[in-house]
Amino acid sequence: MKKVLMTVALCGLAMAGSAQKNMSQMSAKGQDPRGGVTRTRVQEVKLVGEVSSSIIANNEIVKFNVDDIVYNITRDQNFLKNVDEATKFRFESAGQALNVLASHGWEVTSVYTTKGRQGDEIHYVVSCSVAMTPPYSPWLDPTYERGGRK
Repeated sequence: MKKVLMTVALCGLAMAGSAQKNMSQMSAKGQDPRGGVTRTRVQEVKLVGEVSSSIIANNEIVKFNVDDIVYNITRDQNFLKNVDEATKFRFESAGQALNVLASHGWEVTSVYTTKGRQGDEIHYVVSCSVAMTPPYSPWLDPTYERGGRK
């Protein structure tokens, strides 16, 4: 009986030592070899737009809008071209608009409903990740005009 208990105790100590060795290896993997902190840079920024849907005379009116400031924040010409075309396109339904925008990388962030003149309006807040550019500060831009572009 003593031999069995002694064997179990030795096995337990061996396993504990092995587990401690593995834990120290796991914690050392993520550290900088020079002892410093590893820093990462943000490579993308999420830009926000809105899909609004309302029913007027039994017809669903769907619009996709982004703020004009988006054109100053990113320089990705393909993204801006797609945004221009999507804002001018007349979608048949909110589902079509959301599916088309999803195929271009847009994701629904939140949904809210408001009372409009013609009835309820459903607003889908959508966001899309684009390559990071230097921060844009409109308060430092001498050509920026409040309420629109100059």
